[in-house]
Amino acid sequence: GKDAAALALAAVVMGTAAALATRLGRDQLGPVERADATELRHALGTLARGLVAGARHLVERRTPAYALGIMATHRFLYGVTFIASILISRNLLSDPADAGAGLATFATVLGASAVGFALAVVLTPVLSPRTGPHTWIVLCLGLAALSQGLLAVTVARPAVLVGAAALGLAAQGAKIAVDTIVQRDTDDAFRGRAFALYDVLYNAAFVGAAALGAVTLPDTGWSRGLFVVLAVGYVAGALLYGAATTRVVGRTGRTDDPAPGPDRPAAAPTSREVTGS
Repeated sequence: GKDAAALALAAVVMGTAAALATRLGRDQLGPVERADATELRHALGTLARGLVAGARHLVERRTPAYALGIMATHRFLYGVTFIASILISRNLLSDPADAGAGLATFATVLGASAVGFALAVVLTPVLSPRTGPHTWIVLCLGLAALSQGLLAVTVARPAVLVGAAALGLAAQGAKIAVDTIVQRDTDDAFRGRAFALYDVLYNAAFVGAAALGAVTLPDTGWSRGLFVVLAVGYVAGALLYGAATTRVVGRTGRTDDPAPGPDRPAAAPTSREVTGS
């Protein structure tokens, strides 16, 4: 009853906002000067060619492309767990009839994830330079696999909280390392396009995970088979990423060297090391 009332109220508010928006004239929100169809096609073509050139550059450099690929994979798997956590908090760890209790439980799970994020901010700058960012990503993926393995064994509240903290550490730690690799191994002329592609992959992977979760997850959000599959996915991602980056490191001869490209010879010194969030 309460859920239906909240959804109905949200629908009324959104409908009212949409109705009010129809009162705006076609030109009231700009642009001041309207581009003709030819200019618009040219602008869109330029944008598309720039993104394609950016993607080609990342593939040529290899390490940024590998980093974006594993980031999207990690984000997709994390997204499935995130949706499952909402359902578990509501329907397993709380009384399903009490929406407030479910929300409070999920807030606790988010708090545990936040602890993991904070630990990643502290630990990554300390440990990643010692292991190298590629190895640090592999370690984070291994930790994520362990968090999913724990949930495959039990869905008790302590396990869910520990798993959330471990996954938060893994997700944020890997993201910081990916940011570092993309920032460091991409030429200045392509860096903006690299991070534009980064944002697209980052958000698309999470939306895709939400769509998959809505179709496949049980009402309780928990399935032993699901979390086994997620754990295996993280292990497979770690193995593939580790093998791919090891081959690149073998060619360059140094753990922190960017991959060689057409305008960067093998074993060239790194441009700079940046650790961001």
